[in-house]
Amino acid sequence: MHRARLARWVAGSVLLAAIGWLVSIAEAQEGAAAKAPAAGAKGEAAGRRARAGQLPPYYREVVSEEQRQKIYAIQAEYNSQIAELEAKVAQLRKERDAKIEAVLTPEQKKQIEDLRAAAKTKRQPRRQAKGNAPAAAPAPSKPAPATPKP
Repeated sequence: MHRARLARWVAGSVLLAAIGWLVSIAEAQEGAAAKAPAAGAKGEAAGRRARAGQLPPYYREVVSEEQRQKIYAIQAEYNSQIAELEAKVAQLRKERDAKIEAVLTPEQKKQIEDLRAAAKTKRQPRRQAKGNAPAAAPAPSKPAPATPKP
């Protein structure tokens, strides 16, 4: 059982890596052909850079403005590729989860739903404390253990 799961996980990882590799090769070939952007595209890239440009940690203290702009351009160049791959990973995870759930019996699916609901209820007080969720009735807490831990 565990070997089969591991084999599926390894196969999925290899497939994902192969897809990423193929996409990067295709993008490199297409990118070489479309290297000269139009005037409108250049302005669009500058807008994206202003919104999404962020230097890696500690770079701000050591790079010049010219280097900063080059780094932003590099980031903009890769952001669309990364977004496509992240979308593909999300889709693969969704497919994987659906196949995993298909293995379960109806009773097991119900148990999983119950466990998820209990976990969500348990998280509510923490989210409320951080101000991330609207106020709701707190979940009943468990009694403290009878013996204190040293």
